[in-house]
Amino acid sequence: MANPRRHVAATPAHRRGLGMIRVSRERDGMTSPDVQRHAIESYAAANGIDIVDWVEGIDETGSRARSAWWPRLDQSIERLEAGEFEVIVVWKFSRTARHRLTWAVALDRVDALGGGLLSATEPIDDRTSHGRLARGMVGEFNAYQADLIGDTWREAHARRFREGKPINGKPRFGYAYSPADGFTPDPITGPVLADAYRRYIAGESVYALVRWLNDGPTRPVGGYGGTGDGLWSERTLRRVLDSGFAAGLITYQGEQKQGIHAPILTAAEWDAYCEARGRRRVYRRSERSTYAYSGMVWCACGSKMHGGARGHDRANSYRCKDGKEKGTHDGGYVAEGLIHQAVRAWLNERESRVRAEAEAGIQRRPRRLTVDPTADLKRRLADLANRQVVLAEQRLTMGMPQAAYETLRDRYASEAAALEQELRTTEVQQAAPIRVLPVLLDRWDDLEVSERREYLRALVARIVVTPGRPRAQIEIVAHSS
Repeated sequence: MANPRRHVAATPAHRRGLGMIRVSRERDGMTSPDVQRHAIESYAAANGIDIVDWVEGIDETGSRARSAWWPRLDQSIERLEAGEFEVIVVWKFSRTARHRLTWAVALDRVDALGGGLLSATEPIDDRTSHGRLARGMVGEFNAYQADLIGDTWREAHARRFREGKPINGKPRFGYAYSPADGFTPDPITGPVLADAYRRYIAGESVYALVRWLNDGPTRPVGGYGGTGDGLWSERTLRRVLDSGFAAGLITYQGEQKQGIHAPILTAAEWDAYCEARGRRRVYRRSERSTYAYSGMVWCACGSKMHGGARGHDRANSYRCKDGKEKGTHDGGYVAEGLIHQAVRAWLNERESRVRAEAEAGIQRRPRRLTVDPTADLKRRLADLANRQVVLAEQRLTMGMPQAAYETLRDRYASEAAALEQELRTTEVQQAAPIRVLPVLLDRWDDLEVSERREYLRALVARIVVTPGRPRAQIEIVAHSS
């Protein structure tokens, strides 16, 4: 009986190959992309392989469960399965993955094709049992190295926290850093940060503070999730203020304590900020949102668009976040009714295409589900629940200040709400589009806003709006299949 697996030819005159390059972080001493590319090209030339395409991942980890590298790896193997090339060539097997589960899944898919993953610097023949054993041992050693690096960093972070130091030397706005003196108040940005706290305590909104900061000469530093435009945003400013670093506090794994660096705020000012923050905090839980496309609408400039009731008739619409906060462009509004029309038209067109394919006898190959996509979310929710228990114990046994306790408690509650929402969304997304489409089209007017939004998220990656008059341009971007 013929082997049903499609085998890659052992030694054709020339094989087509995909070169894959990955570096976890650009730093001194790393193996640069150019070095990896040269090694792959030399190996390919010596072994009759024509590199027809390249995939590069810069600053993308290969050892964490969540990484931007995994979709690239998955798509590359899908292209191998489709016959676009016969082999994938990497500098070392560790460039493929250091994560045990992802490595095992990738190997299983490649081996089902009869082999095709080659290392330019590790001469292992994966067509033999001994070669596959050696390759597996290399993969386990790579995973061990990743675990060892993680253990070392965790020990270093815990030691620095015990000593009252932040766990890393990333820049902190308002402070200057030197290896000898650590973090010291910066004579320029320090007073600006202190003034931002005092203005917030006095009642000024975060949005007004963002405008004030962007009109001035100071700009955010890395480490707070800043954007590439170099301007302040509401999210970045909240991260800076909520960190408590200006009050002399450091945080590690949910625990907060006084650090050894000099504060630029008094304890009374920090307590006043925490009280004002808690009083004015707005919880935006998308599952409770009254806006049908909450979290899905993006402006063509690259910024999110937030829902709101605007105009004399208080009609639902969406406004560009950066256009409002940073003044990057005028306008930035789109009525929700226009998005309704575009989405309904897109759904009808998609449903017609699916029906036509079914009538033509075209069978869609189901996506290969090798791992439970909700497992990591469930683990993170359990970990967060444990942190909440630990926080309560610390409040009772260690006398944690009430303001610090409430800040962390509210942060954990917000994170848990976001994870629960993501879990529900992921579970809905596992339903095949061919089952989701009829529900949306037949029950559109009967579904609750939250239910309709979850079904849409199973099909729609984002809705991109180009604001303008007399009519905005709206593009529906589907999830890649």
